[in-house]
Amino acid sequence: MRERRMDYRLQRRALLREVTEGTRGLGDVRDAHPDLVRAGVHIGSQAGEPCPLCRRPELRHVVYVFEGKGARTSSGRAVPREALAQHAERHGDLTVYVVEVCTACHWHHLLESYRQLARGTAVG
Repeated sequence: MRERRMDYRLQRRALLREVTEGTRGLGDVRDAHPDLVRAGVHIGSQAGEPCPLCRRPELRHVVYVFEGKGARTSSGRAVPREALAQHAERHGDLTVYVVEVCTACHWHHLLESYRQLARGTAVG
């Protein structure tokens, strides 16, 4: 079950408009960390659309999870989207971030974040 979903697609659209208008350089937006690109290659899911910059079909969605409700003292981990419910079952409530990354040109952007509740957790 999901709650408190934040969508960042409007920010994405504004950023892409800045690139198109030339007020933001390609080097500013094609700087994905090598670990994110690797996660995109190995466990990312197909985005279903081409990269908005290079138009190649290598756009992937990578899911990062952070466990628990407290302060984020440890880094998150990338998990396959299809393993998300099982991960919540095992580790409890999760904070989930979905990032898109182009494994060809290294474009990346945060798409959404939400809480993934473990089964049996009451929403209140």
